[in-house]
Amino acid sequence: MGDKKDILAYAIENFTKFGSKRFSMDELAKNLGISKKTLYKHFSSKEILVKESLRFYLDNIRADVDNYIIENPNEEQPLTTVIFIYRQGLITFQEINPAFLYGLHKYYPEAYKIYSQLKKDIVWDIVSPLLKRAQALGQVRKNVNVELVCTLFLSRMEETVYSQPNLFDEYSIHELLEHIIINNLRGILTLEYLQKSPLQ
Repeated sequence: MGDKKDILAYAIENFTKFGSKRFSMDELAKNLGISKKTLYKHFSSKEILVKESLRFYLDNIRADVDNYIIENPNEEQPLTTVIFIYRQGLITFQEINPAFLYGLHKYYPEAYKIYSQLKKDIVWDIVSPLLKRAQALGQVRKNVNVELVCTLFLSRMEETVYSQPNLFDEYSIHELLEHIIINNLRGILTLEYLQKSPLQ
């Protein structure tokens, strides 16, 4: 299993599960059944491996979001896309050990920048325009400041879900989505839209 893509997939699976600091290059080579020499042929340092494997993982997440938008070009219901994005986000956070993100921030700042940039891109390049579209359609109240909504709660989901160590053990993805995202979205919607099309 010396293919670069296979190495990236296996590395990120273990980094997100055990933390990037705790899972060593030795363990990775051994578990993949390859020599450390082969591993270092593809990645000259662990930092590069962490960075590239994270980019590989995040590119797949971004592709899922982009594909959903392409396959569901319903411009009259932008809020369903917002809800899809945050459901995917919750699924991702459920898969990731919080120690992985803390470790990135502390030990691999360049990799952490890639993660932070994706979060910003999704909130400000996708979600914010979708909310503005919903506002133009009369679904979000005219007096709502979309940028402030994004700043206050749509860009802070990670902090919320990792605030308690066992949130994903106690609650389903559906319950968390309902309480973290959907209830907040309901608070900015017009009464007319809520009566006609309650968010699911």
